[in-house]
Amino acid sequence: MVNGPFIRVIIIAGLFRHSSATSKDINPQENEAIEDSETGVTCYTCVNVSDNSMCNEFAIDHPCPKGENFCHTLHIMDSTGASVVVNKKCADSTECLPQAVGCVSIDSQTVCVSCCDEMYCNVTVPTNKTTAIYSSTRKNKGKLHPVLSNTRVRNFSPPLLPPTFLYALYARVLCTYSL
Repeated sequence: MVNGPFIRVIIIAGLFRHSSATSKDINPQENEAIEDSETGVTCYTCVNVSDNSMCNEFAIDHPCPKGENFCHTLHIMDSTGASVVVNKKCADSTECLPQAVGCVSIDSQTVCVSCCDEMYCNVTVPTNKTTAIYSSTRKNKGKLHPVLSNTRVRNFSPPLLPPTFLYALYARVLCTYSL
């Protein structure tokens, strides 16, 4: 039988949508434009790996797509602090808000989220409220209010979903694992 707390963590982790970048051929002029761009950023990217070392070692190395100017990191740890899941990706300013970072404990696991906007700034994973931060140091392009830059937020709020969706998801999980 599957452990209930584990299912809840997987459901919460699933709520963080993953936007994958598509690769395309870039000619040298476009490549220089990306490197010279004030908003261009390159992040470590990985999906559902077991630890940070594995993520960084096998991360796909290419610039983030236009409009995705943040590195988003989701880190789930067990009760001993050992990594269970690491997700890293490029994200836009709607996913990386000061209110969307921090840590939350769910049963015996801890989920931490951080966002930053410098090249390879997500080399480490957040492990507590001190490292699970929002950091915006590059020039804003009108997406975020300047007052929000370099803000540390200690409370983590997962995205809100309609109660009917959550009930349906929970009921489906119960039916699947109670048989």
